[in-house]
Amino acid sequence: MPIQSVTRSKIAGAYERLCKRWVSSSVAGAAERDRDARMAGTIFAMPIMLAVAMVTSNFMLGELAGIVSLVVGVLALPMIFCGALSLSKDSTAVGMSALGAYGLSIASISAAASSANLLLWIMAAAIPLEAWFIYRSERSLRVSGGVAAIVLAALLIVSLRADGSVALSPLSLLTSFGYLATLVTRTASALAARAMAARRDDRVADLESAIEGVIFSLGTGGLIVSLSSKAQDQFGIARNLLIGTPLLDRVHVSDRVQFLGFLADMKNGAPSAAVEVKLRCVAPGEVAKQAHSVRFATYRLRAVPHSQGEGFVVVATDISQAVADRNALAIARREVETAEIAKGRFLASVSHELRTPLNSIIGFSDVLLQEICGKLPDGRQREYVELVHRSGNHLLSVVNAILDVSKIEAGTYPIFAESFAFKEAVTMVHDMMAHQASQKGVTLCDRVSTRIGNVVADSRAIHQVLINLVSNAVKFTESGGVVTIDALIEDDMLAFSVSDTGIGIAEADLKTLGQPFRQVQNDYTRNHEGTGLGLATVKGLVGLHGGDLRIKSVPGQGTVVDVRIPLNGPVFEYVHEEEPANIVEFNAASDMKGGSHAEARKSA
Repeated sequence: MPIQSVTRSKIAGAYERLCKRWVSSSVAGAAERDRDARMAGTIFAMPIMLAVAMVTSNFMLGELAGIVSLVVGVLALPMIFCGALSLSKDSTAVGMSALGAYGLSIASISAAASSANLLLWIMAAAIPLEAWFIYRSERSLRVSGGVAAIVLAALLIVSLRADGSVALSPLSLLTSFGYLATLVTRTASALAARAMAARRDDRVADLESAIEGVIFSLGTGGLIVSLSSKAQDQFGIARNLLIGTPLLDRVHVSDRVQFLGFLADMKNGAPSAAVEVKLRCVAPGEVAKQAHSVRFATYRLRAVPHSQGEGFVVVATDISQAVADRNALAIARREVETAEIAKGRFLASVSHELRTPLNSIIGFSDVLLQEICGKLPDGRQREYVELVHRSGNHLLSVVNAILDVSKIEAGTYPIFAESFAFKEAVTMVHDMMAHQASQKGVTLCDRVSTRIGNVVADSRAIHQVLINLVSNAVKFTESGGVVTIDALIEDDMLAFSVSDTGIGIAEADLKTLGQPFRQVQNDYTRNHEGTGLGLATVKGLVGLHGGDLRIKSVPGQGTVVDVRIPLNGPVFEYVHEEEPANIVEFNAASDMKGGSHAEARKSA
């Protein structure tokens, strides 16, 4: 940056600070402070112009004492009026007095001179401009125009008395042209600022119409300086009654501490702040005896520092409906959670109550089948006892599954992590399900290598997962099909899968799998028993280990169920529905290892 530009900016900054120093501390608004600073600057420039006018004028020698008095009075003008400006709460009276004194000084200098002065003519004609520079209003133009007319009339009289002669010294011409240059520059700058302000006002009006809330301009003490036109519709009170009052007065007593903290954050230089408070609003009375009724609406206040002075810009948005919806949602969520807990407790209680008589039924029917107490004389009796025994076992398995699912949903299913050989668990399940597979003509393959090693998990739960997956794969694979168990280790995770070449699952049905008591319905599945709890149990047990389950299936080609669990044990004890680890992804895919998992179609 050039040295001259730096010097000019420093001089301009020092001059601006000098002008603002004389502004009264009682002035609240930034616009009013700027106006009074411009007035102080004009007051400082007055004696300089008057002194130059006196030096370039031809004074009458017989009035030397009067001239000295005039010079002293002119030089005292800045101190008098700036002192009054710094003490007065009404700067308008000070400005009008300074304007009158300025015009009187011009008239006095012209009367004391022997000839008219071009600089005095320009100064008199520029009085309305000087007033407009300060106040930027039509009223100031009218008042200052009257003063200028009087001064110009006095100059005309002096000019006629001096036979129309005008003092045109080099200093007078130079000062006149310099002053004219400042007038032109300041006029252009003021007009540009006014046009920019008009455009800004248009943008602000457009912004206010686009924003649903009310826009406040607050002082540092929380005083309302200005606010948007929507305030009356929102608060039921005229804008002019709100301006100049503390916003704290409209805040509910219970929220005032939060609001004061909000103001304190902004005073301490925070770039932005937000708070939710209840503000008092007035509405028409609901009955004839009440003219008005008072209500408190919840508003969200968002504040940023004012870009053009001290204070903050605050946007107040009515969120009463959102708060009511949020509270209603919280109540509904609590009710649902209570209902779920009650359902889980009911299922657990019923399951426990059923298991005791079921064990008795299964035990006594088994004694009858073994003919420990004597032979059954009739073949139909043996058939009935076998049916009772088989039905009791099936019902007991259903009760156990219900109990497991209810424990998993309630988060009370115990997980006891221990190190065990995964290959041995697969071998045990293979041997257990081999007879069922051979009866259906299904080939059961175990391709798990002994190099898989140990895994840290709940062995009972992993066995249950494998049994449920293999049982469903065998159940829903037709004769001649293949069910395969695979496993590998990748990224500290044990990944194992059960695939089959069964009936497969439609993509639309995949979305409902894993939900308790939900089964895929078709002609094939209706011929097989199932409660829809098998896959729900698998999903819960895998989730309790911090793993995930995915199903890929194509109708008529088969299904693959992929399970991944941490190799070194679960990272958390209980699973919550919100956590991503419990989300089971069901995606149809064509790149399958083969097979349809029956669970995917109907959840065992």
